[in-house]
Amino acid sequence: MNFIKKTLALGAVLMSFMAVGSQAMAKEYTVKMVTNLDAEQVYYFEPAELTIQPGDTIKWVNVQEDMHNAMADAVPKGAEFFESPMLEEEGASWSYTFNTAGTYSYHCHPHAAAGMKGMITVGAPSAPEEMQGGAHNHDHGAHGHSNHGDNKASASKSAMGTGVIHSVDLANNKINLSHEPIPALSWPEMTMDLDVAEGVDLKALAPDEKIKFHIELDDDKVYRITKIMKSNGQHDPKQCKPGMDCPMHEGMKHGGDNGDGHGGHDH
Repeated sequence: MNFIKKTLALGAVLMSFMAVGSQAMAKEYTVKMVTNLDAEQVYYFEPAELTIQPGDTIKWVNVQEDMHNAMADAVPKGAEFFESPMLEEEGASWSYTFNTAGTYSYHCHPHAAAGMKGMITVGAPSAPEEMQGGAHNHDHGAHGHSNHGDNKASASKSAMGTGVIHSVDLANNKINLSHEPIPALSWPEMTMDLDVAEGVDLKALAPDEKIKFHIELDDDKVYRITKIMKSNGQHDPKQCKPGMDCPMHEGMKHGGDNGDGHGGHDH
């Protein structure tokens, strides 16, 4: 009887050591989310490419006060699509453990057009037929969206959007809002900070106010709001970027504004 008890006890100890050893083998890697105004590429992940093993964890860290997230474009079949919350404060972080081997491509939602993209290989890379793209597979730039066969939205550098304001940052010329999907840019519904072009007056805006807005890709590859209209159609000329036609009317619509973001292309 004592022999059996000792054997069971020894087995339990060995199992415990095996479990601890397995946990010890798993590693955590850090990927920095960088805004570097002095670099040729302002927004980027560091490192942009990383190879890890199944069970390893990646922690994305925002290294300064700016708005970044990590959103999967394509993942191995059977794996989950990951999407971090928007990280805005210096030192804010988000972690994700990768258990399925293969290739994961991802991007930062606000800065994909500026080239802020990354790739993670877990174990061995996936063959193309072993990958699956998701609803978040989009590019904010002018060069396309591989999931749209008709490619109508691929050249969009501007669009109309509708959203509800949460806060207004006059000092930094930003507004925080929850916007509805913007099909012209392939943006999903999301809560985020948006830069506003210089000259657009934000003083009349208030939290919980619903607005329509026109957004454009600027020369620095950042989308900025250039025109704002109250959802009831009221418009203040001061809520337009200087030099642009106001109010938002025929020049910004194709066949009328249906409110879903489709009539909002400038030419």
